[in-house]
Amino acid sequence: MSGGGIARLYGIDGGWTRPVDVPRALRVDLVLTCVLVLGAAASIETARSLGSLDTTELGTLGTYLWILVPVTTLALRRVAPLTVLGVALVHYVVTAVGLPEVSPVFALQVYYFFALFSAIAWARHRLAALVMTLLTAAASAFWVVAELLLHDALDTLAPLPVLGLFSPPVAALLQVALSSLTFFLAASLGGLAAWWSAQREARAREQAVTIATQADQLRQRSVIEERLRIARELHDVIGHHVSLIGIQAAAARAVLRTSPDDATTALQVVEQVSRSATRDLRLLLNALRVQQASEADLGATADLDELQHLLETYEAFGLEVSTRTEGEVDAVPGPAALAAYRLVQEALTNVVRHSQADAATVTFTVTERTADAGVIAVEVRDPGPARDTATSGSRMGLVGMRERVEIHDGDLHAAPTEEGGFVVNARLRWDATTTRP
Repeated sequence: MSGGGIARLYGIDGGWTRPVDVPRALRVDLVLTCVLVLGAAASIETARSLGSLDTTELGTLGTYLWILVPVTTLALRRVAPLTVLGVALVHYVVTAVGLPEVSPVFALQVYYFFALFSAIAWARHRLAALVMTLLTAAASAFWVVAELLLHDALDTLAPLPVLGLFSPPVAALLQVALSSLTFFLAASLGGLAAWWSAQREARAREQAVTIATQADQLRQRSVIEERLRIARELHDVIGHHVSLIGIQAAAARAVLRTSPDDATTALQVVEQVSRSATRDLRLLLNALRVQQASEADLGATADLDELQHLLETYEAFGLEVSTRTEGEVDAVPGPAALAAYRLVQEALTNVVRHSQADAATVTFTVTERTADAGVIAVEVRDPGPARDTATSGSRMGLVGMRERVEIHDGDLHAAPTEEGGFVVNARLRWDATTTRP
């Protein structure tokens, strides 16, 4: 494996640091250390019982201290993993050189294993973890040399007969080397596996938090969009009708005594418009009650098929509306048709409220038509002029028109004309992804 591959394996350039819950780590590792100390004491006693420690100069108490004291450092194996491994390396080398009779004690092998495993699995400085791993490998090789060569262990095996594939000295050398290599690989590879597993779990948790946050944001956005849509529908269903009722009521009051017939006509228009408003409002409320404002619910009385009924309402106000169509207007899907209907409704209401014009022109043009997509252009134009007296208005109508156009990826232009009138131009797009008004 190349140097870059080893660096990636140890996560040197990964930019991730394994978090440590220090209080919990200390509590858990203290319990683990107590168990290991008891196990080490038992290991020492078994070695003494077999006579393996008879030649040591440490004595019984010294042997216990030499083995048990370093084992207690494992209580800090996650808080200060590199420090614990550094202590273990020094102890490892000193034991190999000066106290070879203590080296075979199984408790020490477990101690070295945990020290190396913890350093690789928990070290925050990954380059230092790699360096300490290489030093441990060098120390393991040195231990093999010290155990068999420096202490003349092979000389005692040379006179023994060859019973297998290898001679006794070669077999002893291979056995010690394999034992050391097994412990080293188990600790290092196990530590790497633990570190990578922790990284995957941490990133999975981060992704879960990100997904949950984004889902919450989408839910909030959906609520806001739904409120805006309901506000637009309420404005269209109620605002326009109430405006027309107000105009006709004022007209009826003005001519009530001088022209009762005209007043009666105006009141009939008020009655007609109020019934239409009640009907549209009932449909909207029913849709909201089931919390699924489908195209059929909201568009049943508000699409291009109902346009003639809408125009008759404005003609009762004395506004003559002419319509022109180009292209396949009947092919416009419900959401776009509803938006076009509402645009015309808003524009004509503004003509009645703000203009002295007695005529207006509505033009529908369908272009870029394909199997499931297209564009409908809507134009409402009146010749003006504007009323001399100021009329009240919140400009929410223009805001609602612009929102409807943006939903359908279109554009809106509403401005006075050079002749003194007013024109509203809108382009609405639809495709297979358009599912709601």
